[in-house]
Amino acid sequence: MRAAARPRNRTAEASRAAAECVERNTVLRHAGEHGIFVDASLYAHSGCFQNDCGMTDKFRAADLGVCGRACSELEECTHWSFGYQDGMTKCFLRKSDGGRETLMGSFSGGKACAPAPLPAAFVALATAESPGVRACDGGKTEKCRDVHAAVTTWRFAISFLKKAVEGRVDEGTWGTIEQIGRDSDNLLASITGEYRPSDADFDRVVFNNRLIFNSLRDWLDQFPKAELSTADATLPLPLRYGRLCGKQSCYEL
Repeated sequence: MRAAARPRNRTAEASRAAAECVERNTVLRHAGEHGIFVDASLYAHSGCFQNDCGMTDKFRAADLGVCGRACSELEECTHWSFGYQDGMTKCFLRKSDGGRETLMGSFSGGKACAPAPLPAAFVALATAESPGVRACDGGKTEKCRDVHAAVTTWRFAISFLKKAVEGRVDEGTWGTIEQIGRDSDNLLASITGEYRPSDADFDRVVFNNRLIFNSLRDWLDQFPKAELSTADATLPLPLRYGRLCGKQSCYEL
């Protein structure tokens, strides 16, 4: 299974579809009622509402396709906008198009106006088997210096694993998946908190994560795959380059 992208262009069909559905020079404003405030931390690392990407209706993004992808993957989102604010380009997530205004240089679209969807099982497995994550299987070493980024990447993989398996596995397996998710969340919280976890804490969490993914590998691998490209700015870093996510998100270059 290919975890990292090859240098190739996106398909012409995908490019045409994206161009046709995007509304140019249009912004969808919050206007006090149209924004959704959600956990966008899978996509966001800065530019969020009150600097909290865990509860925000906007975030910094380099490409409008990231807005479409985020909206398509967030249940509450029905529309999105992309434009400049505070000296940077941002995505704005909406629950309607009621705040529509004309604004030169802005772009907007509905939930379906997004890059081709990435199958959850494919994202989960490709992320877990990406070179960056594999390099950290042995713990904190010269090949894996940033355990913070490694845990962020594992959390991303586990979030898509949950999407892929929910309602399809037995209660015991689901409980184990939820447990590795909690353990990864707790490890990340401790990394950024007053307590600093030991290398053994990281090794234990990574070992358990890998154990579960390995046990489900053949099952996950039977699901549809997606074509990847290093030129596709809408892809998370493990799929685009085969590298770890950033400390805050998987779109943090």
